[in-house]
Amino acid sequence: MKFLCKTHRRTLLEDTDAARALWLELNARLNAERPVPTPERVRQAGTALEAAGIYLMANPEADAALLHRYHETAQQLIELLVQLRQSRLAIVVISGASALVEHLARNGADRAAALDACRQLTLHGMGQVERAMGSRFPTPAPRPARTHSATLH
Repeated sequence: MKFLCKTHRRTLLEDTDAARALWLELNARLNAERPVPTPERVRQAGTALEAAGIYLMANPEADAALLHRYHETAQQLIELLVQLRQSRLAIVVISGASALVEHLARNGADRAAALDACRQLTLHGMGQVERAMGSRFPTPAPRPARTHSATLH
């Protein structure tokens, strides 16, 4: 999902310190405000997550604190989307954030923290989605094992 316009994205790609500053500023603002789900807060949380992704892609050797903060930023957006009944978009955020964290783990980030971030995104994020959707995700029934027989004629 993209929240930044091309011009702002290009600016942040060229100045990753500005991406980090934007990420942290928006994250702090979201934490300080009352958590009322509005489209504006979704834009802020999405912009924060996108700026975080730009910064982390340029600095893949993220430590545990940065990975934890990234996970929290993703979780803010997921919560807002779920509250606004946008569960499918929340799933996209979970997938994208997990993919970025896995990429970082393969490229020098703190592996234990990356694994924990992925686990939390999956457990907490998908837990919220499932509760919001009323467990409408179909649970596949176990299939009996197929038996193959060969007959020689």
